[in-house]
Amino acid sequence: MMRLQAITLAVFLAAGLASAAEDPPESCRPKVAGSALALADDAEAAQLQCDIDRAAQLVNRSERLAAGSSRPVIRIVDTASPSGAAYIYDVIGTGPSYWLSAHSVPGDESERNRVPVCRLGTNLSEIVSAKVASALETVGTSALPAYGPREDVSVNPDGSRRVVLLLDTHDIITTIVTPEGPRHFSRHARASDEIARINQMIIGVANFSDGWICDAN
Repeated sequence: MMRLQAITLAVFLAAGLASAAEDPPESCRPKVAGSALALADDAEAAQLQCDIDRAAQLVNRSERLAAGSSRPVIRIVDTASPSGAAYIYDVIGTGPSYWLSAHSVPGDESERNRVPVCRLGTNLSEIVSAKVASALETVGTSALPAYGPREDVSVNPDGSRRVVLLLDTHDIITTIVTPEGPRHFSRHARASDEIARINQMIIGVANFSDGWICDAN
């Protein structure tokens, strides 16, 4: 019950953080999400749909600023950063080599003057490309949950586990094109499963790249 309440609260927080100039997706509005989350079986599905729609809204906002990548095999949408911007990471190609196209998206249309729009284009290394290819082949048939738990799990010195619910909304939404079709995943930024590791790998490449170009206007 506590977990369900925490998930419900996260939905309300997500809706509250949306820009006043841009309505939140219908799936994220409390009057809709609240009733959908009344049943535990529907809670994660409702939150996943909200996160997918939030990611799509950010992609659409990005497209209004500049044309984006077409048909990425992996798309990662990091919905928040300390600057207030979101980031979209597109992995493009058919293998064995892949290209990374990344760009920032102002968290609010009005923030464009305060937060520059930055873009990056770079080849992925052979090691990273091999891991991308493996993910494209295996994720489709894996039993990985679409919506990851919002928990921070640590192991105490005595071997017991400490679980803390994560109530902030720093979510990362990942779409991976598999032989079975595209799969959507939502993870908290502090998650540590296979999907989180894919996110961290791609975002890590971007973070350490010196190829970013920013529009200061």
